[in-house]
Amino acid sequence: MPLIRPFRGIRYNLSEVNIDTVVAPPYDVISPEQQNQLYDKDPRNIVRLILGREEDRYTAAAKTFTEWQNADILMRDNRPSFYALVQTFTNRDGRTVQRRGFIALCRLEEFEKGIILPHEKTLSKAKEDRFKLFQATNSNFSQIFALYSDAEKIVDGMIAPFEKFESSIDVTFENVRNQLWVISDVVTVEKISQTMKPKQVLIADGHHRYETGLAYRDLMKSKNPSHTGAELYNYIMMFFTNLDDEGLVIFPTHRVVHSLQKFDWNECSSAVGKYFSLVEFPSMQAMGKALGSRSRQSYGIIVGKSPKFFIADLKDEKTVREIIPSDIPGEVKDLDVVLLHSYILAQVLGISAEAQEKKLNIHYLQSADECAEKIRSGGAQIAFIVNPTRIEQVRAVAKAGRTMPQKSTFFYPKLLSGLVLNTMTE
Repeated sequence: MPLIRPFRGIRYNLSEVNIDTVVAPPYDVISPEQQNQLYDKDPRNIVRLILGREEDRYTAAAKTFTEWQNADILMRDNRPSFYALVQTFTNRDGRTVQRRGFIALCRLEEFEKGIILPHEKTLSKAKEDRFKLFQATNSNFSQIFALYSDAEKIVDGMIAPFEKFESSIDVTFENVRNQLWVISDVVTVEKISQTMKPKQVLIADGHHRYETGLAYRDLMKSKNPSHTGAELYNYIMMFFTNLDDEGLVIFPTHRVVHSLQKFDWNECSSAVGKYFSLVEFPSMQAMGKALGSRSRQSYGIIVGKSPKFFIADLKDEKTVREIIPSDIPGEVKDLDVVLLHSYILAQVLGISAEAQEKKLNIHYLQSADECAEKIRSGGAQIAFIVNPTRIEQVRAVAKAGRTMPQKSTFFYPKLLSGLVLNTMTE
């Protein structure tokens, strides 16, 4: 059972700062250009904590964090609380969508226990970076994005009454409105905690930070002869949202292939045609519309400086067993991206699994238009447009104890950094 608890969050003092100028995207999607823009936007922007540009960014973050607290730029709430969050945005079909959830601390558990489940593989470099930041600051500045299943929406019903009041934070960033409410009512907090106990928690985004939290906990435990398990370092800050929330949106992440020494579309199309039927479309728009109507294991393809647009449809689902390695479990074989990576990228284009993991020949992009521009400009040789992974697929893979390839999901919108922070020491 997941053990969640309220905490005394650290938030910006709105009498000292303009919240619009101090928030930022998650650290791992901030480009060097945006990093500089955020630095220039406000000297108190959260980027200085989550992704500093100083030579020793970790020591600098710790120093800045302390200074901001001493100057009351950041202030710790007096009462342990949960933090309700509603994100309002426009979906790609033009509809206004709201994603609801709440921020709380969750006790760190090894994945083998089956309480907290991952769904994607991780790489060591990002974990090393976050571990150094955890050690320097003894805090985590961003929430892990977690999912739980509550078809009856019991937890949502407990939080809904608070949304009738004015929010403590209301900030729009990159066309997403973020509203935060502080829930310190002891009865409500306890009811939510008890309702969450029987549930499994699925990490949607933030795998690296979760695994870093485990390592940090173990380090702190080894240094504390009086360890009890109740210390704050045994917990990590999470945003929980309901798998059954209509506002839960997964966007696709497309693959753009570049820098192959030998690439010939005629040879590639011949190999792809062994298992897929190829249909050409007159435009990007026509291809995208047709791809959206496909249910599974179909890919849009963009190729050529005067781009041609195709859809590759798998001819027979039974052939998946022939072309995907037998050691890949069934729940994972069902994913469009697995077939794409295992057959087309690996066997047809010759990009090894190791090269894929290191992103040696692959860019990952959310925009199909950007993929097309890469092809037109000669910056890439071929692009593969994919449909988004479905929520039920994410659930099936995680419950089977499996993990997806990286970049299998893109939960939109990302969580905004700077709304609430957490210290892991008293």
